[in-house]
Amino acid sequence: MSSRIKFILVIFLLCLGVACGYLLGVYFYPVENQAAEISCRSTMVDIIQSSKGNVYEIDDPDYVEPKSYYLVTYSVNGDQITNPVFDSIPNDLKDEQQDNVSQKAAWQIFITLIPAEDRQMVKQYIIFTDGYSNTLAAVDQTEDDLTNWILEIDTADLEDRDALLFTLIHEYAHLLTLNESQVNVDEEVFNDPYNLSLLEEKSAACPNYFTDGGCSHPNSYINAFYQQFWVDINAEWEKIDALQYNTENFTPYYDGLYNFYLAHADQFLDDYSTTHPTEDIAESFAYFVFSPKPTGTLIRDQKILFFYDYPELIELRQSILQGTCSTIQ
Repeated sequence: MSSRIKFILVIFLLCLGVACGYLLGVYFYPVENQAAEISCRSTMVDIIQSSKGNVYEIDDPDYVEPKSYYLVTYSVNGDQITNPVFDSIPNDLKDEQQDNVSQKAAWQIFITLIPAEDRQMVKQYIIFTDGYSNTLAAVDQTEDDLTNWILEIDTADLEDRDALLFTLIHEYAHLLTLNESQVNVDEEVFNDPYNLSLLEEKSAACPNYFTDGGCSHPNSYINAFYQQFWVDINAEWEKIDALQYNTENFTPYYDGLYNFYLAHADQFLDDYSTTHPTEDIAESFAYFVFSPKPTGTLIRDQKILFFYDYPELIELRQSILQGTCSTIQ
């Protein structure tokens, strides 16, 4: 065999080895990464099932929103919650206010689910209650520093662990998509959120998607999500969204959102997603975490697949599922 042929053969075998190694890595690595998903498959089904239901389909026309009370506010230092400040509340809520065990248990769920580096922006932890199975959790920015965030949890909902897990990931998605690395925080809007003329002015000056809280960065998750899924329906949605302002009767607004959902049911994973593009991406992210990778072609399937375009979010999903599995066990 000539030296030239030997050289070509060696190169061919080396390339073949590299290619096989790459293909084997691609094949086996996802299997390893999916271990948490496989072990928690039944848990994931339960969590998704807990999120089902139409928020804006009001069966009882006399339904009244339950009153909500803040019970205690903690400072957050790393993984620790400290310096509780107790609010004035009705006497029948004193036991919940003093239930330090439940409050710590709810916090432990959050820090188990969410990687430490993604919790650094959470500086306050608030326990509130509006009774069982109403609002389970929420996030908001701190007034003194809009780059920092507050996590709020209703410990009355610890009994419904599946629904609480889904809601915590939904709320975490707001932190993920609206933090300062994704959106330029607008203090004027934060201090005057119902000023429609101010919102219109800020939106017009933003070259990307304006979240109603600030101008998103061009490469942000929320801007990419909005450009892909909301541009064609936004004008129709804005007419419905305007119904919630300057009124004490929200029935037309709720009815409008539900009818909008029915008209675009192939685009939304549930009716709550129609509330706002920022709620749509948060709801879609929670489905991304807890649902198997979809094989359908509807827009609502594409919204879940959207997150698979980001390797860091695939890795994040695996981390959350591992935390979920350990939380349930």
